[in-house]
Order: sequence, then C-alpha cells, then structure tokens
Amino acid sequence: MAFSAVSVVILAAAEYYAKLIPQGKRFGVISLISAGLILTGVWMPSELVRIILLSAAGLLLVCLIWPQNQLAGRWFLAASATGSLLVAGGLALSGMFSGALIEPAGIISKVVVCLVFIGYAVKLALLPFSLWLVSISENCSVMSAVLVVSLLDMAEFGELAALRVEVPWMFEQTLGVWIGLDVLCMLGGALLALAQTNVRRMLAYSTIDDMGYLILGLAAGSAGGVMGALVGALSHALCKFLLFGALGIAEHDLGHPLTTSDRGVSNRQPAASAAFIAGSLGMVGVPPLLGFIGRWRLYLGGMEMGGVWLAVLMASATTLALLYYVRIIHKVWLGQITEGPVTAPKRFRALEGILIGFIFLLVIGGFSPTIFAVLGGR
Repeated sequence: MAFSAVSVVILAAAEYYAKLIPQGKRFGVISLISAGLILTGVWMPSELVRIILLSAAGLLLVCLIWPQNQLAGRWFLAASATGSLLVAGGLALSGMFSGALIEPAGIISKVVVCLVFIGYAVKLALLPFSLWLVSISENCSVMSAVLVVSLLDMAEFGELAALRVEVPWMFEQTLGVWIGLDVLCMLGGALLALAQTNVRRMLAYSTIDDMGYLILGLAAGSAGGVMGALVGALSHALCKFLLFGALGIAEHDLGHPLTTSDRGVSNRQPAASAAFIAGSLGMVGVPPLLGFIGRWRLYLGGMEMGGVWLAVLMASATTLALLYYVRIIHKVWLGQITEGPVTAPKRFRALEGILIGFIFLLVIGGFSPTIFAVLGGR
C-alpha cells in the first residue's frame, strides 16, 4: 500500500495546488481519472491488465500535456505508445500473459529481452530516450510534470520491479547492458543537469540521473538492492513534488521561468525555498530524509554487483548531483536578491503548509522507514 498511499497524498496535494495556481485545462478531471487508472492497474493481478491500464493512464495524460505544448504532447504520445507496445509485445512473445514464467528457447528469448529492455527504457525516459521528459518539464505546468514523474513513471518502475522478481532471466541475460545504461543515466543525467541554466530542464535531467540509481538497484537483484530501489522510488515521488511545487510557486510570483539569472528568490518565497532545499537533499540522499534509506541500500547493492569501481562511479554521480543542486540553491534561492521593481510577493499560505507537510513526511520516513515496510510495496 506504500505506493498507493503516497500517490493519493500527491494527487490530493496536486488537486489543491491546481485550484490556486492553474495547471492546464481539465487538470482536475484528467488527473483524477489517470490516477485512478494507475492505482487500479497497480493492484491488478494480471500483467496484461496492468499494462493496459497504465498505458491508458499515459494516453490520458497526453490529453493534459498536448493543449499546453503540442511538441511535448507529440513526444509523450510517441514515447508512451511505443514503450507500451514494445513491452506488451515482448511479454506476449515470452508467454507471460498466459502464465509462463520460464525462459523461452533459442532466439525468442533474446527478442523478448530486447523488446522489454527498449520498451522500459523509452517509458522511463532513460538516456538516450529522454527528450520527451525534458520537453514536458520545460514547457508544461509543474503539476502536469509531477503526475508524469511521481505517479506514472513510478508505477511503470514498479512494474519493472515486479518483472525483476518474477522473471529474473530477463535481467540476467543483459545484466552488463543494464549496468552500462544505469551508469550512463547517472553520469550523463548529472552532467546534463549541471549544464542547464533553466531550472525546469535541470529537474528533468535530475530525474534521469536518479532513475539510473533506481534501475541499478533492480539490476543488482539482491534483497537490499530491490528494497533500496523501491524506497528510493517513494522518496523520488515525494521529492519531485517538493521540487516542482516550489518551482511553480516561485515562477507564479516572478511571472517568468526560473533560471540561474534569478537571485535571492528565498527572500520572496522562504517556504518554497525550504521545500526546494529539502527536495534536493532528499534526492541526493542526505540523512535524515527518506532518500538516505534508499540510497545507502542502492550503494550496497551496487557494490555487491559491480564492486568498488561501480561504487566509485555512483559516488561520482552523487557528487555531480550535489553540485548542480547546490549551484541552483546558492545562486537562485539564496543568492543576493536581483535588483528591480519592488512588488509584494504572491504568497499561498496553504500551499506552503502542504510543502512543509511533505518535508515532515520525508523526515518521518527517514527516522522510521518501517512505516513504509508495514504498508508494503504497492
């Protein structure tokens, strides 16, 4: 129930957010229906039904994204449809829809693995299939991005985690490829995030960076690695709401997209600043936030699988992540305020209270991670 509970909390917060700061046409209806499809799909025992429901949720979210930015809508539609078809085709060919969990013989096994591998790489926006996520983050409303990143993507990740447990041969055949892709996402995503001046684009690449860690935990296959990936996914969902939520408040106040040219935003929006800082620390895995629990388990899983060298690469990516978050926090939020016309800041006390509540949830999860274990994975 952990993912379901976190999803309901995020959905309720996003709905209220949209009432105060508009998030796109029909946001309320589309977000409710798509979240309903996601949560129903997560609890379905049939793999085929889960794929159909999650795919339907993705297509419905296209209807939310498209009116905001047609290019982002096209990219998202292509990624959602292509990824779903590849995964469904691979699983159908393997016989999994009819209950077969054993590895097919001969070339069929390799075709299945290839289809599923590429399908999930597209659906989860792993490098080099990440353009659709960057476009959504940059051009659409912040809560639209949250629905995609914190709900849909994490549900898709949960499906991949289920496959890792139920049909491990799909991973074992291509373990080296998974590791290579994960390292590419961690280091490539971090370097690309570090190069951005637009904070929205930075958050998109930080998502790709973090997804590398999560997939690496699944690839490790150990109990610690899988658990670290699942806890990390929950933390990822909560932190992304904090980051995008804080960004949306700041942009609504300033009247333009937040970039590294802006300075001293915390002087106008102290609560949003605190939320962005907490979300950043949670993404990097700084104690006592929940992200730390998942991150150290992921490190242990990585060391078990790839030894010291893989741990060094993970530490290097974490260092880069710390750099790009600190860069934005120092320049944009805590920097000296930009000179210009003085206007009263637009404050949303209730939204600020929600953001502070999310921070407390991350702290409570960091001190008492057993609450999520008690709730279970779904």
